[in-house]
Amino acid sequence: MADDRRDPGPALLGRPWEVGSSFPLHLPAEPDWAGTPAHPDPAPTYGELFGSGRQALRALVEFGRREYGWTALHLPAYYCDDVVDAVVDVLPVRRYPVGPTGGTPPVAEPTDAVVAVSYFGAPPVVPAASGATLVVDATHDPRAPWLASVRADYVFASLRKTLPLPDGGALWSDTGRPVPPAGPPTARHLGLVDRVLSAMYLKAAYLAGGPVDKEQYLARYAAGEDLFRDSGVSGISELSRQMLRVLPVDRLRRRRIENAALLAAGLSGLSGLRARAHTLGVVLEFDSHRRREAVRQALVDRRVYPAVLWRLGLDPAPTDRLPVELTMDERVGFSRRMLFLHTDYRSTGSDLARVAELVREIHPATAANAVPTGGGGVPKAVPADGGGAVPKAVPADGGGAVPKVIPTDGGVPSSSRRGEPC
Repeated sequence: MADDRRDPGPALLGRPWEVGSSFPLHLPAEPDWAGTPAHPDPAPTYGELFGSGRQALRALVEFGRREYGWTALHLPAYYCDDVVDAVVDVLPVRRYPVGPTGGTPPVAEPTDAVVAVSYFGAPPVVPAASGATLVVDATHDPRAPWLASVRADYVFASLRKTLPLPDGGALWSDTGRPVPPAGPPTARHLGLVDRVLSAMYLKAAYLAGGPVDKEQYLARYAAGEDLFRDSGVSGISELSRQMLRVLPVDRLRRRRIENAALLAAGLSGLSGLRARAHTLGVVLEFDSHRRREAVRQALVDRRVYPAVLWRLGLDPAPTDRLPVELTMDERVGFSRRMLFLHTDYRSTGSDLARVAELVREIHPATAANAVPTGGGGVPKAVPADGGGAVPKAVPADGGGAVPKVIPTDGGVPSSSRRGEPC
């Protein structure tokens, strides 16, 4: 458990302190909402609004098969398995060896569609022009400034990974191509939203010191995530649609980036640990899986809830999902050694300083039991603000594996990502 002597002010008033995990219900009228700007952010335009990012992609793939005659869908080997499951029954899925460390884009036919993923908000590896349809997954930074320069045929994103929404996915085209309509929310989807919204409300009450058992909202979050996988395609809820109109989206993004730079700087200079600031948050890369796991568990015990984006499954994957040659390479190693730390608007400077202090306290204690499996010398924090040109493909020596996410908040286990960015 955490040392209560280091809890910030709210904990001294009987309010729990924690960092990360799923968003609570948080309205922009509340006084602690990321400061008060002189000029409010303009409401962003997101194209068609679906119930989730997975629903948006499925609607697009169905549309592409019907209207354009798409015959195959290329997905990176390092990807969220829930997304793969959402489309694998619509078109044949082919995996290609790309992940956060780079890779080789696929050789696609004109009737294929290629999904290129922005990992942690960085520009994706994109294939050479071949007539294939380019689709960018911008979930980790839907407002990234480099998106326009990619000139993707389509862009989709799950909005609830970076914003406190119970549901929401977006689909648009930067090249003016037709986009399938989302339609109204279905009754099944609204039932799902009710579960998630009740979890968000209960978590907000818990963090405010209310008489709420943590398991109450964790079970509702898990149930909501299970329903997201089976809900079908739906439009976004009216609640989330209206929240998008009033949320200070760009200001929250700036806060997240500033926090990431602050936390990464506080973690620089640690031997066997590389801290990189991204627009989504901070990615830690350890020199061994054992050390990563030791730090992860110790942080959870101290109410800091990191994520593994994504855990690559060690069990044999279905042969139609991932070829065996894409199961053992540097991306598997990265998955086993990485840890993601949240830096969104919920965290203050003192919160992040405490997180950095906890990592520094925990990390040396893991060294004696860790077995190095790669890494390098003493790394510095590397800021990544999402700007710059679209990167070219770099040579790869393999692929990735079907990813999964480790539940990190001590709650009810679930095969889904438990509210973490996916």
